[in-house]
Amino acid sequence: MKNPPAQPTTLSGQRFHPGIGRAWFALLGLAVLLGAGCQVVHSVTVDAISNPRKSIGLSYQLEVIDPSGGVEAELQAMATGTIKASLAARGLYEAPRGTKPDSIITCTYGVGQGHINIVTEQNNEMLMGPVSITPASSSRAVVVFDKFVELSAREALATPDPNRPGAPARKGEELWNIKATIVDSKNTLAPYLSALGSAIIDYIGENSGKELHIKVEDGTAKAVLKERSKPKPTPAPTAR
Repeated sequence: MKNPPAQPTTLSGQRFHPGIGRAWFALLGLAVLLGAGCQVVHSVTVDAISNPRKSIGLSYQLEVIDPSGGVEAELQAMATGTIKASLAARGLYEAPRGTKPDSIITCTYGVGQGHINIVTEQNNEMLMGPVSITPASSSRAVVVFDKFVELSAREALATPDPNRPGAPARKGEELWNIKATIVDSKNTLAPYLSALGSAIIDYIGENSGKELHIKVEDGTAKAVLKERSKPKPTPAPTAR
């Protein structure tokens, strides 16, 4: 009479159940695949308004308000470059020196004070061998920070106020305003600039009517800014 085949064991000598082993290997393989294709996706809130009686204005002069007062020069350069790329992608251009722009655009950016958000984590169904379980959802309080860029465009007025002789030129009417925000637990701005800049492109000079929530993948955002901000090729002259 033949002896029954020996049951496989682990290194610790415990019996190894083939079904559970296959399930764990499947979960491990899934984790590896998910990790390999992991992309950073930001949720960007965009709020835009515009003056319906005025045009958007194509040429601009940019005024950047640096929240660090010049201390973070590298961040200021990154923020300014991102904003100019967003404006170029929308078809706007910086007015040449010595010429009157259509608008004066004021740019502000930064990270707000931390505040508390309640985050609820919804867990997905998990397959553990022949058994399917769904862990209970959980809620926790986390400190989050608002990363933002905001642009406000006004008419560029070249003439002083006639009612105030000798006074500097008065501010023009507001043409449009847009703000983009990302809220999460990180207290830094630089890694979020591309996502913020790409999210506002199609809403500059528009009226969104409400806050819009846009999903932006980080790598895609950088590619969109780079591609759409390229100078448009000049059309070839038509032969007569």
